[in-house]
Amino acid sequence: MQITAILLVLVSAFTHAGWNLIGKNENPNPLFFLWALFWGNLLLAPIVCPVIKLVPSFPSRIWVPLVAGGLFQSLYYAGLSAGYRKGELSVVYPTARALPLVFVSLGSLAMGKGDNISALCLVGCFFIVGGCFFLPLARVRDIRFSRFLNNATPFAIAAAIGTVGYSFADDFSIRALAQAFGKTQNLWLLSLLYLFVQNVVAILALLFFHWCSHEGSSTYRAKQAAITGVGITGTYSLVLTAMNFASDVTYIVAFRQLSIPIGAVLGILLFKEANTAPKYLGLLAITLGLLMVALG
Repeated sequence: MQITAILLVLVSAFTHAGWNLIGKNENPNPLFFLWALFWGNLLLAPIVCPVIKLVPSFPSRIWVPLVAGGLFQSLYYAGLSAGYRKGELSVVYPTARALPLVFVSLGSLAMGKGDNISALCLVGCFFIVGGCFFLPLARVRDIRFSRFLNNATPFAIAAAIGTVGYSFADDFSIRALAQAFGKTQNLWLLSLLYLFVQNVVAILALLFFHWCSHEGSSTYRAKQAAITGVGITGTYSLVLTAMNFASDVTYIVAFRQLSIPIGAVLGILLFKEANTAPKYLGLLAITLGLLMVALG
């Protein structure tokens, strides 16, 4: 994993934890994230305007993963919003962030891409996932599977599935765009253009999720939705760019988990959440795992 990718993902981890704190504080529904993506696309519009004409020329092979990525992205936000309404940040966030690492690693191995994943990286993944399950515990002896079987868990798992889906779709699409236009176009602009189009798909899908939820109008604050949208767009713009500097998407998804200890620390300091020994043990395990992923 190149130093450029590490730095890009490192910055994205801080912004990711930040917009999740705002989202949790707003008690969000799908409409909140719909407007967040709308504001994010407004931010992207003047940047991608010079290359917007390339959209009709996108290779035909990327349209299915592009649309699928948008749908999985909407599943992620719908799951996250429901999870935050029903559960605690310290439970929903680690679960939604840790499970994708397991799914993506298994998926890469199943697709025959195991040669790109070192043994050290896999051990690091184990440490990260193990550490995540310690974060919400009050006592070490409380660790058991039944603790995570609560009203928020299914939605956190749905968010995790969404993350896996759009990560694989984006990895394929960004590489395909680089092959098609890389010799004549700026790869960073191509990544942002791809994100812009995918956000449009996700916005339409979130509108459908909101309609199905029958929740009526949202009570979110427009300023917070706009700030969240800027955070979301900035975060994933960095991640999409980092994909051009990593040999396998597993490294990107794994190292992004640095946002978990960042989010936990911010939760302790700002939300006055539980300050427990298992939480610090989990943070230590995650940090060690991230170092293994980076070195692997």
